[in-house]
Amino acid sequence: MSSKAYTFEHLNSAVARHTAVTVKKTRSGSAIFTEYGARLLGLFPDKSLPNVLWNPEKIGESVAEKKWGIGGERLWISPERNFYYENPRDFEGHHVPPGMDPGRYVTTGALKYRNSFSVFDYVKNQAYDDCSAERMFAMIDDPYKTKLDYAGVRIVDSMIIGVPHFPMCCWSLGMVYTCGTERPGTAFFPIKKGATFLSYFNKIPAHRAEPLVDYVRFRIDASEIYKLAIAPEDIDTANPCKAVYVSPYPSGKKWFCVIKRSTDLPRNQKECVDPAKGNPEGPKGAIQSYNSGPKPGEVYWPFGEIELQLSKGVTKGKSTVSKATHELLSYAGEKDEILALAQKALRIGSTPEIY
Repeated sequence: MSSKAYTFEHLNSAVARHTAVTVKKTRSGSAIFTEYGARLLGLFPDKSLPNVLWNPEKIGESVAEKKWGIGGERLWISPERNFYYENPRDFEGHHVPPGMDPGRYVTTGALKYRNSFSVFDYVKNQAYDDCSAERMFAMIDDPYKTKLDYAGVRIVDSMIIGVPHFPMCCWSLGMVYTCGTERPGTAFFPIKKGATFLSYFNKIPAHRAEPLVDYVRFRIDASEIYKLAIAPEDIDTANPCKAVYVSPYPSGKKWFCVIKRSTDLPRNQKECVDPAKGNPEGPKGAIQSYNSGPKPGEVYWPFGEIELQLSKGVTKGKSTVSKATHELLSYAGEKDEILALAQKALRIGSTPEIY
């Protein structure tokens, strides 16, 4: 089952009644930014086609009711275990700290937003005050110089926690659209030859993820909950591309591609801070990808995610500061064109295998 596919006009009108909205245009498409949650909420490489990022049903109501789950590209803080689980030992009682997300972001400049908040650490049973986050966005030209329809954004994120020497980092999560089980999307991750992936929740079955010669692929269809990760030691650090998501649009013959790029990632386990729910004492992943699915008693949100755990925070005075730059790029075109772009971005020798 796929989610609602928002057109530019529908998404813009739905949220503009409840928050300040900024629209930036490209030659063929556009991007929608909101002060609420400091989100890149909509990314349209072709303005006539639906959003490549996921948004929930009744998104206007979600913004009006101050809910965090509005989709788009968002900023969280890692490690998840400390700040999102009321019972961190057993990874139970998951919730999103509202002061951090959606927070109370205010506009401080052109596509620049700031939020001040407090957050509670459930592992240490301690609240941290004097915390803040800042997001800065800018439209950028296509780094791959394709002839495809394109819209891309550079994002500079910073997160400050009001305690020194805390192992934390900015956590970038891009919520991507999937057509569901009949027309699944595929997330790809470039890796060193011979490397593999981590199962961050339950063990991922072979029909859902596969390590190939120099990349990993992961099925995104929003039918079962799994999370995949790539350890920093297995990342191809020479390639700025860290994740590629490919999917058909919900109707018609066009396909789209979403690419996450950054060089501000952990290089080893010491710099990586997010423990895996399925193996808390095992290796940690710097690149992550989530496939959603139904949860008993909860609203069903059919989406996928491509995520980056960014640079580990450093102590500055009485605080820990994580700051990183990353990019979110989107393209639309024929299936063969999109797969050729994915091959180029991944730097692999053959067309990547989709699900």
